[in-house]
Parts: sequence; structure tokens; C-alpha cells
Amino acid sequence: MDRLSAFFDAFPLEVATPSHSGSRSADASMLYLVSAPSGELAELVLVVRGAHLPAGKVVAVEVAFGGAENPLVDTLPDMLSVSIDDEQSALKSIVLAFLAELSGGRCGHEQALHRLGEVIVLMMLRAAIERGSTRPCLLAGLAHPVLHPVLVALHEAPAHAWTIEELAQRANMSRSHFMALFPKVVGTTAMSYLTRWRVHLGQRELRRGNAKVKAVARRVGFSSAEAFSRAYQREFGRSPVEELRG
Repeated sequence: MDRLSAFFDAFPLEVATPSHSGSRSADASMLYLVSAPSGELAELVLVVRGAHLPAGKVVAVEVAFGGAENPLVDTLPDMLSVSIDDEQSALKSIVLAFLAELSGGRCGHEQALHRLGEVIVLMMLRAAIERGSTRPCLLAGLAHPVLHPVLVALHEAPAHAWTIEELAQRANMSRSHFMALFPKVVGTTAMSYLTRWRVHLGQRELRRGNAKVKAVARRVGFSSAEAFSRAYQREFGRSPVEELRG
């Protein structure tokens, strides 16, 4: 099951043209291609938040995860690093292609850099999911062998009228076991997580210019505009109408 597609369908991943300054715009992360003392490419470092600047930087690339409201960003550590070695041959090949496009200046190279950069970031996120997390959070849930199908189902079909029984079946466990395990791993109950996911999708719809609150509420899975507004107020401290007014 694809654990990342739903996030990037809702919150598109964008990688900007490389910069040698290391500066970034608000809400953006930075991807660094880091060299070893010998000068060979050795490591990829994704700084999700903060101002960490790795030594031996080859090039810096700005990464946007579709806005600060993307819940995937909150669950990521401040920094991810992946070594470039023979065991990462696919990733190494893509990084080398990225550097070739950067130095070549051939036609369409900016678009090639964007696409290759997106693939590099996606492969780093895969590595983060495989590593999991030592604290209860979404990343731990996405890494969990039993719970990740449940999260994928919630992400891909937020408007479905999910029940605890259905979700427990997805996890192939009893209702009581599921209700105990989900908050232990993810940090919140399944229904609370689903409500938060729906609210964030609703916020994204409103910010994209969909001005009918009732239609947005229905599309993301709320039974009424009032239920959507209450959940929205709890999550963001303002109503959907106030969001539309800016």
C-alpha cells in the first residue's frame, strides 16, 4: 500500500532550483547534497525545520511540502540524513543524474532538476518511514506493520463513514486491541486522527479558493457544515468563514 501518495495528492511536493546560499523561504525545508573530505558525494541531509547547515555542502535545494498545514511535516524529525553508498544504488544514480543536470545546462534542465529533486526527497521519506519513530506519532504509524494499512485507508478515503469496527478489520485485530494500539503508536485515537485529517484537507480546499463551506465539509467527510466548523475552530482557533475572509 502506498503510504505517501495521499499526502502529495493533497499537499503537492515542490523542489526549487538549487541555491548556493542555503537561505529558504517561510515554511520551506532544505535538502543538502553533502561531500566527504575527499570531495565525493557522501550524504543527503534534509533539514525539515531549523537552521542546521551541514559541513561540506555541495549544493542546497529548497523543498516545499505543500504548506505548513501538511500533517506529514509535523511528524518528521528536524533533520533526516541518508548515506550515499553501494546499498543505495538507485538513490545514488538519481543524485548523480541531478548533479549532471545541474552542471550541464541542457534544454529543460530546470524541469529535470525539479523532478529529480522530488524523487530524491520521496526516497528519503521512504527511508524515514522504514526507520520509524521512537515516539508516538504519524511516522510511527506509517512504519507500523499492522496500522499502516489503516492510515492509508483513512488518507485515501476521508469522506467514507469509517467505524472503529471497519478500521479494526483493516488491521486484522479485535476492536478492543485496535483501540488500545492505535493511540499508543500514533499518539491519538483513530477517530480523532481522522477528524484532524479531514479538517486539514478542508483547510487546503478553502485556501485553494473553494468558498462554499457546506460543499467542502461534505467533500472531506463531515456530516454538516456545522460539524466541520466546530472541528475547524478547535484545530485552528478560527472558523472556516474567517479563513475565507483571510
